[in-house]
Amino acid sequence: MLGELYRPKGPALETAQQVLEIKQPFACNVAWGCSNCCKYPCYNAWRTKGKVRLPRYPPLALVGKQVANGLMPEGVFSSFGTDPFLPSVELSTRDLVNFLLAKGIKVATLTKMVPYCWSLKVRFGITIVSLDEQFRKTFEPNTSSIKERLKLLHLAHIYHGYTWASLEPYPPPAIWKQDLRNLLNAISFVDFMIFGKWNYDKRANTHEAREFYRSTLPEFEDFCKAHRIRYWVKSGTRKFCEEAS
Repeated sequence: MLGELYRPKGPALETAQQVLEIKQPFACNVAWGCSNCCKYPCYNAWRTKGKVRLPRYPPLALVGKQVANGLMPEGVFSSFGTDPFLPSVELSTRDLVNFLLAKGIKVATLTKMVPYCWSLKVRFGITIVSLDEQFRKTFEPNTSSIKERLKLLHLAHIYHGYTWASLEPYPPPAIWKQDLRNLLNAISFVDFMIFGKWNYDKRANTHEAREFYRSTLPEFEDFCKAHRIRYWVKSGTRKFCEEAS
């Protein structure tokens, strides 16, 4: 049920495992659908075309009942069905996160927004795949500005320690030309980075795109190693790079 704890699968499971650093994470979708209206796929939420469906009951009540019945996850990721800090769900996310933290449960979040409750002591993640504000206006029209995201990520790192960045979906030059090194330098203070290719777009599945990602992965990995940043490359991205052209 929407708003309840569940075990993610596939790429979502992979992300939750790596961010939370546990083998059997849970997730909770505080809503389904996303008003960020990004022009690229973001798990399944992009298919809702900006419509946000809320759970029948508050996630806090639903999860509280699961915990009362004996479910005690080691860690929870919020969320794969929506941006957990949309204005319409931010309060639900805050209440749920505070409850989980009080129970000693590890929590990770991922957003493209600048919430007022950013000070929650979670593994706080920001999606950022470009420093170009024109990119944001083109592909992420309803999200917070790149400058605001970077400022918030840095503040969260200073005050609460654990921050991470999602460089997924990272665009190939056929979609947007940019210098990865500039982006990496801007977020070099984070504790963890995850990298994934652009999907569901023929421009990201060409021979040129494969060669781009093949050359980009070593650059990403070398940077993280040099700056002692834990990192992960999505398995689907590695598989794409390993395929014959």
